[in-house]
Amino acid sequence: MFKFFKKKKKVGCPVCHKKNIVGFGTDYLESKFDSRILASEIIGNIQTYQCSICKSIFYKEVEMFQRFANGQIEILKEFDSHNLELNEKLKIELNSIGLSDDLHMNKTAPVKVLLKNGKTIDFATIRISKKPPIGYYFDHFKEVIFIDKVEAIEKSEFGLSKKIREKAKNAEEMRMGFYPTVLGASNGEKVVINGKPLFFRNGKIKRADLKLENESWDHRVTYVYEEKIEEQVIVISKK
Repeated sequence: MFKFFKKKKKVGCPVCHKKNIVGFGTDYLESKFDSRILASEIIGNIQTYQCSICKSIFYKEVEMFQRFANGQIEILKEFDSHNLELNEKLKIELNSIGLSDDLHMNKTAPVKVLLKNGKTIDFATIRISKKPPIGYYFDHFKEVIFIDKVEAIEKSEFGLSKKIREKAKNAEEMRMGFYPTVLGASNGEKVVINGKPLFFRNGKIKRADLKLENESWDHRVTYVYEEKIEEQVIVISKK
């Protein structure tokens, strides 16, 4: 006679047992774990949660627990406590460059910024949103900077025009994760950008030399592709 035993749940949370977990559903948590996740502090309109065993801190998006990346609790508190609206001077400078929508309908633009401490940054993404800068998306940036630290905004020599950015939003997937938009350079070469980039850098082609081409990507053609830009920062402003 066979006896069926209910599998014992793990104690704690998924991060206790696998450190690289960044998110998981509430149904998964309830079915697999004897959870030790409890409600913690409220920051702005975000309820935070903490596992009493591994001390990982989370927030929820609908029925998903998302783990805070390092330093993001402090960033969330700063976002909540600061007035981060654009002043009129910065609005005028930004409007001359042009804002476009990202995947989550936040307003973004590629700019060069002069900070109040005198530092200049060529690869700065302005993001205007009601939502705080939390989640692992922001780990892709070298630094998160708040708009109240910005003295001036200028066009970046590497920032793509609003016309190119808007065209790239509608690019079709040609291969897995590859959404090409074909551009032409003033030297006659063809350039391809992938997805919805805000910046373009290549050693022999300037962003200002690029214009849209009315043609589709062709695997038989030799193109120039953008270089990876490691030094990008994101500048946060509130709506």
